[in-house]
Amino acid sequence: MLGILFQFFANYWQLVILAGLVAGLIIRRWLRGFIAGFVGVLLSWVVYLAYLWIISPAPRLISILGDIVGMSGLLLVCLVTLIASLFGGIGAVIGVALRAMIRRQQ
Repeated sequence: MLGILFQFFANYWQLVILAGLVAGLIIRRWLRGFIAGFVGVLLSWVVYLAYLWIISPAPRLISILGDIVGMSGLLLVCLVTLIASLFGGIGAVIGVALRAMIRRQQ
């Protein structure tokens, strides 16, 4: 849910890592935390892209961006979504590690 909320702050994409971090603080295992952060951010991007697809001329913009980079616009969007999802997963792993460190200190 935080990932979806943070998607609408266009200049603050780094908050996606924070969304993953929260997932990592809730979940105790590394792999489950990574998967939760990854899937959470992936779903937030899917919701955001669907919103853009409905509200704005996203297909045309994606095609133009793809032409600028020299690849298919859809492939570009998939790569960006994958990278963002990896950031969410890494944020969740950081959350799991942070939780483990706090537990050891107590």
